[in-house]
Amino acid sequence: MELSDRLRLSLKQGNDTMDAFAYEARQEAASALGRIGGQLEEALSALKRHDETPRSNRDREELLQEAADKVQSLIIQREAFGLYASRDVQAFYGVPREVMLRIGVVKPKP
Repeated sequence: MELSDRLRLSLKQGNDTMDAFAYEARQEAASALGRIGGQLEEALSALKRHDETPRSNRDREELLQEAADKVQSLIIQREAFGLYASRDVQAFYGVPREVMLRIGVVKPKP
């Protein structure tokens, strides 16, 4: 494991080790939320492009499910950090109702 410069400096200055590690953990949590948020934005953009493109080569149902899976992942990660308002996710990212209705739906594999 590689220590960040901030953590290394904090430890060198004699600051509490737990505070330094807590700071690192919060940074990583924010980064993880940002990554899944970016993936959600990409999934929603792909769905929008599909709807705007006649005779698209991707299955719309697949795109809907992919977006729903990303929303679900983001909501679960947010809840793990104590952020429980899933409506905030829907409003911030502009998640369509039809995507929200698919959260938690698992298609049986053939």
